[in-house]
Amino acid sequence: MERTQHIYRGRKKEKSDKMTGAQLLINIMAWFVIHMFIAYRCTKISVFYLKKDLALFKVHSWETVGIYKKFGVHRWKTWLPDAGKLFKRGFYKKKWESRTKEYAQLFLIETNRAELTHWISILPSILFFIWNSPFIGVWMVIYAIIANVPFILVQRYNRIRIHQVVLKLKRN
Repeated sequence: MERTQHIYRGRKKEKSDKMTGAQLLINIMAWFVIHMFIAYRCTKISVFYLKKDLALFKVHSWETVGIYKKFGVHRWKTWLPDAGKLFKRGFYKKKWESRTKEYAQLFLIETNRAELTHWISILPSILFFIWNSPFIGVWMVIYAIIANVPFILVQRYNRIRIHQVVLKLKRN
């Protein structure tokens, strides 16, 4: 009985599961560099590619404003920072600045850019397994998902709303 009892108590923390101060600093700096590099590179993506009807940017039949409202996106989206003006070619998405069809289409393209940026920002999380223990590596993947999925949800929510505006502007 005592031999198997340890199974039910949960996994003991290994010494390598603990992050040192140096590792924490390296991880923070690595994430900062990764986020800034990806954000900068994504500002260089041609509008030509962001205009395309890629599967990533399609609004699915199950996606409605109501679905995103159930997650409260309309309430908490204003709390998220907008790094659109961080780079020279960035686009600020916190405020709707014009009522023209061209601006609405540009806003739509920039939601594609922002969503793509956040999807790409999740991918490097696997690199953290190189210098961290597997336990810490898993936490870095979890961090990448938690840090980026809210932004992805906001872009998808905004895309649906902007599509409606573009359709309305095309009719007028």
